Amino acid sequence: MAKQTLNYAFKNATISLEDNEIVEHGKEDVKVYVLSDVLKKFEGENKKVDITIKETSELEADDLEGIE
Repeated sequence: MAKQTLNYAFKNATISLEDNEIVEHGKEDVKVYVLSDVLKKFEGENKKVDITIKETSELEADDLEGIE
């Protein structure tokens, strides 16, 4: 049986519920998407979705000064 997949992937993005936006920060540009428009694509009683939201941040190194 054939399958159809709808997938959105935003990298290095921020979400603003107040502004209803997803802002994707690229190396040379910034792209803005309407959050509710993206979510509407998945809306419907007969649509079952898998949702993953992931945050990535830099870890700060421990201060090892004075440790031998």
